[in-house]
Amino acid sequence: MGYRSQVVLAISKHLTPFLHLATSKSSDAEALVFKNHDTFDRDYGGDKSWLLVWDDIKWYNESYDGIAAIQGFVDAAASDEYEFEIDGEAQSSSEHIRFVRIGEETDDNEVQGFGFWDIGIERSISY
Repeated sequence: MGYRSQVVLAISKHLTPFLHLATSKSSDAEALVFKNHDTFDRDYGGDKSWLLVWDDIKWYNESYDGIAAIQGFVDAAASDEYEFEIDGEAQSSSEHIRFVRIGEETDDNEVQGFGFWDIGIERSISY
């Protein structure tokens, strides 16, 4: 069965060309983004932002080419490696992405990027 995660990726419309470029180098990554997702909203927030959700996925960078390609894109965007302007203003790509991964263990959580503050991890006690 293997260790599974839930993964959410949101990007503004300004980062979609960079994601296309990253996935074009891996047919597995293209399949994950454009076919093998659980949710794909191409107008998240009503502004052409993308929201991708993968439930119950083996998100291992070192084992799967497609995961590594997508994670490479996330790491680059979250580190402000992508440059673009909006209305003549230089943008930080980290403000245009949110990546959240929750693993099976309660302390195995990962959050990258500073955009899309509506996406996050909530914890509560069930009884």
